[in-house]
Amino acid sequence: MHPLFRERSEMMGKYETPDYEVIDKKDDFELRRYEDFYIVEYNNQSDPDIDQGFKTLFNYISSENKENEKMSMTVPVIQEKTETNKKMAFVVPEKYWGEVPEPNDPNLTVERFNKGIFAAVQFSGKRSDTKETSMKKELNDWIEKKGLEKKSDFMIASYSGPFTLPPFRKNEIWARVGTIEKD
Repeated sequence: MHPLFRERSEMMGKYETPDYEVIDKKDDFELRRYEDFYIVEYNNQSDPDIDQGFKTLFNYISSENKENEKMSMTVPVIQEKTETNKKMAFVVPEKYWGEVPEPNDPNLTVERFNKGIFAAVQFSGKRSDTKETSMKKELNDWIEKKGLEKKSDFMIASYSGPFTLPPFRKNEIWARVGTIEKD
């Protein structure tokens, strides 16, 4: 297995996930350095709440791609809310990075998740708008206290399957960060 990936068995069994280096940590907050990895992203303007996102992505890894290749599930499932809609993505298993199978579905695209520094906060339990809003505010406050600037929309990273009991679910909020530009 490539060193950019690790197996995390404590929450999800053994699923492949992008590796990262922890630069700084305080309680549930981390500053991380990720290297490039690939995602398959669902972006459908006709489905602004991504109701069909997981199913479409799951079909893709279940061989509904141009190569009819069945791929392993990975974690996390990444969701991002932009000004116009929501997007959902699966991480592509590392063994396909040289040649990622092309999606059949026009709402899916293969994208490079560019390397960078990310602030992250971890939380457990069932996801809700209230909880996510609270965690985004806490992460934004932590970013500002670190003297950093948020350079992306917030992303929600879900590591646990739908049948995982809420107290054992692992979720994170991520944001790409950089230094504050001074005039």
